[in-house]
Amino acid sequence: LAAQNLILPVGTQKIGSLEHTVQLNNAAVAISDLGALPIRSTGGATVYLRDVAQVLDGNSPQTNIVHVDGGRSVLMSVLKNGATSTLSIVDGIREKLAGLRASLPPKLTVTPINDQSIFVRAAISGVAVEGLIAAALTSLMILLFLGSWRPTLIIAVSIPLSIMGAVLGLAAIGETLNIMTLGGLALAVGILVDDATVTIENISWHLEQGKDVETAIMDGARQIVVPAFVSLLCICIVFVPMFFLDGVSRFLFVPMAEAVMLAMVFSFLLSRTLVPTMAKYLLRAHHAPEPGAARASRNPLVRFQQGFEAGFARVRHGYRAWLASALAHRTVFVAGFMGFVLASFALVPYLGSNFFPAVDGGQILMHARVPVGTRVEETARRFADIQRAIRTVIPPAELRFVVENIGPPTAINLAWVESTVVGPYDGEILIQLAPGHAPVVGYTEKLRQLLAEQFPEVQSFFRPADATSQTLSGGAPTAFEVRFVGRDVPGNLALAQRLRERLRAVPGAVDVTLRELLGVPEYYFEIDRVRAARFGLTQQDIAGALLTALGSGGSVAPTFWADPKTGSSYEVQVQVPPALFRDAEQLLTLPMRPAAGGPPVIFGAFAKLSERQSPSSVSRTTLLPTFTVLANVQGTDLGSVLDRLNPILAELRKEQKPGNRIVIAGQAALMESAYRELFGGLILSAVLIFLVMVVNFQSWALPLAAISGLPVAIAGAFVALWVTGTHLSIPALMGLIMVVGVSTANSVLVTSFARDLWAAGATGTQAAITSATTRLRPVTMTALAMILGVLPMALGHGEGGEQNAPLGRAVIGGLLFGTLASLFVVPFMFSVLKRRPPAPVPPSAP
Repeated sequence: LAAQNLILPVGTQKIGSLEHTVQLNNAAVAISDLGALPIRSTGGATVYLRDVAQVLDGNSPQTNIVHVDGGRSVLMSVLKNGATSTLSIVDGIREKLAGLRASLPPKLTVTPINDQSIFVRAAISGVAVEGLIAAALTSLMILLFLGSWRPTLIIAVSIPLSIMGAVLGLAAIGETLNIMTLGGLALAVGILVDDATVTIENISWHLEQGKDVETAIMDGARQIVVPAFVSLLCICIVFVPMFFLDGVSRFLFVPMAEAVMLAMVFSFLLSRTLVPTMAKYLLRAHHAPEPGAARASRNPLVRFQQGFEAGFARVRHGYRAWLASALAHRTVFVAGFMGFVLASFALVPYLGSNFFPAVDGGQILMHARVPVGTRVEETARRFADIQRAIRTVIPPAELRFVVENIGPPTAINLAWVESTVVGPYDGEILIQLAPGHAPVVGYTEKLRQLLAEQFPEVQSFFRPADATSQTLSGGAPTAFEVRFVGRDVPGNLALAQRLRERLRAVPGAVDVTLRELLGVPEYYFEIDRVRAARFGLTQQDIAGALLTALGSGGSVAPTFWADPKTGSSYEVQVQVPPALFRDAEQLLTLPMRPAAGGPPVIFGAFAKLSERQSPSSVSRTTLLPTFTVLANVQGTDLGSVLDRLNPILAELRKEQKPGNRIVIAGQAALMESAYRELFGGLILSAVLIFLVMVVNFQSWALPLAAISGLPVAIAGAFVALWVTGTHLSIPALMGLIMVVGVSTANSVLVTSFARDLWAAGATGTQAAITSATTRLRPVTMTALAMILGVLPMALGHGEGGEQNAPLGRAVIGGLLFGTLASLFVVPFMFSVLKRRPPAPVPPSAP
C-alpha cells in the first residue's frame, strides 16, 4: 500500500517517430480496487486483501468531538500571524466564506463563532466615543471660562490637529490604531487643552491690561514659552519608565505612552505657531464696558456668562483670603497637610491589588474533566448534560451559542492552539453571550456553584476567554499557578497535593486543581525479551503488530491513497475490528510474525499483561520535573489571596529538599514584576522632573517648591481609588505616573510667575499670593479639562472599558487634590523658601 501514493510515469520510449510515456497500473483507481490487491501466494493459491479484510470508506478512530448548541460540528481555528490587523483578517475570512457558501451542500452551514473582531470593534468604538465626549466636555468648559466663542474655537481646532499629528507619528514609528493607542489619544485630549488654554488665557490677561492684540500675543507667548516647555518635558518624562517595562506591561503601555507623548509634542508646536496666528485674527482688544451695558443685555447666554464671571471673581477673592490665612498659620497648615498625606497613604493596604482589572468580553471558557479513563463518547454525553444545565443559569435572550470541544486536538492543532485538554475525558466549553448580557463575573460564580452541586465528579476551572484576557494572563490557564520544581518527584508531588488542599480553604481562591494528571489507567505488557528473541521477534516487530491491531499505525507511518477523480488524499488505516476486542486479555492471542520470516507466534507465549496507572502529561521547567497547582480568584483581589498564600509557601519551602524550589507564576509573577518596575519608574520620574526644573530655575530650592504638591496629588489618587472601590492595578499605577507629570506642570506655572514677582522685588509671601491668584484661572481650567477628558474613561462603560477605568479614576483623584496642592502647598513652600528678598545685583564696572 505504501507504493500506491502517487501515479508517476515509469519512463519514456521512442516508437517510430513518436515518443510515448510508459506507465503501469500500480495504483488503485477506486476504493474497491484495494480489495483486489494480492497480498500472498501459497500452494498455487492467491490470497487477496478482500479475503482477510473488509475495505471500507470510513473514518479513523475518533478522539475529538465538537458540539455547537448540541449539534455535531467541525471546528476550525484561524490564528493571526504577524502584524496584520485582526479586523483585516476577519474581514478577509468573511469575504471568502461568502464565496464558498455557494458551492457547499444546502444542509451544510458555516457559522463564525468566537469572533474576536466583535470585541475589538466595540472596544475601539468605545474608546473613540470617549475621546469625542471628552473633547465636547472640554470645549464647553473652555467656553464657560473664557465667555467667547473665539478663543474656544482656537483651542477646539488645536485638539484634532494634535491628534492627527500624533496619528501620523504613530504610523511613522510602526504603531497601529488599537485599544491602547486610541486610549492614549483619548487620555491626551484633556492634556492637549493645557498648552492652548494657557496661551489663550495669558494673551487674554495681557489684553485686559489694555494692550493691543499683537502686543498681547507677543508678550503673552514670550512669558509662558519656558514654563510651557518645562511642563511638556515633565509630562513626557513621566512616560520614559514605560520603555523599561518587560512582558505584557510593556506590550500594552508603550504604545499608549507613545500616543500621549506625540500628541503633547504636536500640541506644544501648535501652541507656539497656530494658536498665536489664529489669535491675531480672531481675538479683539478689550475695551472698558459702558455703564449699564451688563444690565442692558437680554441675551441669556451673555447674562449667564456675566454671572459666572462675577461668581468666579468672588471665588478668586475668597481663595486669596484662604491662601493668606494658610500662609499666616503655618503650623496648622503643615499639620493638616501632613495628616492628609499620611492618612491617604494608610489606605493603600486596604485597596487590594490586581494585575489588571477583569475585562468583560462577553465570553466564558470553562475546562471540564470527567473521571479519568472515560471514553470520548461518554464524555460527550456528560458534557451535553452540563450544557443543558448551563442553559438553566443563563437566560436564552442573553446566550448566543455554546461550543463543546471534547477530547484532545490533533497534533497539528496542539502545536498551534494552546489547550489544557490531554485526553478523551477532557474538554472545554465556550459560552458566547449576546449583547446586553449581565456581567460575566456573576454567571461565572453561578456556574461554579452549579458544577459543584450537580456534577461533583467533574473537575473544572475557568480559563481566560477573550483575546484581551488571554494576553493579560500571559498564556497561563488561570489567574496564578504555583510550581514545585526539582528532582525530588515524590516529595514535590506530596507538597503540591498538600498545597492544593490548603489553598482550597483560602478565602477568594477558587478552581484550585493540580494541572498534571497522574492516574490514567494503562495496560502494561511485560515482554520476556529472551523468549521473544528465540522466536525471532524484535521489539519493533511486536510494537508494529500491536499498533496495527489497535489502529494506531497511522500516527507512526501514515499511508495515503490519492483518488484520481477528486485529487483528494485519504489515509489508509489497517486495524482489527474493535468489536472483536472485548477485553485486554484478547490482545495476548494476537499472532506475531517475525520480520525476518518464520512461523507466527501467539503474543501470550512471551508476554504478561498487568494494569497500572501512569501520568498523561509530564511538565518540566528547565528540564526539571514540575508539578503545578492552578487557581483563580473570585470575590476578592489577587493581592489578598497572595498575602494568604505566601505564609503557606514559606512553610512548605522548609520541607523541600535542597535543589528543589517553589515558584509562583502566571499573573501573580507578572504583577509583582510590573509593580516593582512601575514604582521604580514613579520614583525615577520624580527625580528626572526635579533635575529638569533645577536646570530651568537655576536653583535647588525652587524645584522643591514646584514638586512639593506631588505627595498630595498621589494621596488624592489613592483616595479616589478607595472611594470608588477600585483595586490597585497596573492601569491605576499608570494614572499615578500621569498625575505626577500633570500636577507638576501646573505647579511650574505658579512657581515661575512667583519667581518673576520675587525677582522684581516682592516678598516671598506677596509673590506666592499674587502668583497663585493670577494663575487661578489657567490652573483651574487645565485641571478641569484633564478631569473632563478622562471622565468617560473613568466610568468604564463599553467593551473593554474596565481595563482603563482605574487609570481615569486615579487621574481624577490625583488632579483634584493635586490642583489644590498647586494652589495652596506650592505657594506655601515658595513663601517658606523665599522669605528673604533677592540679593541686589552689583553695578557693572565703568
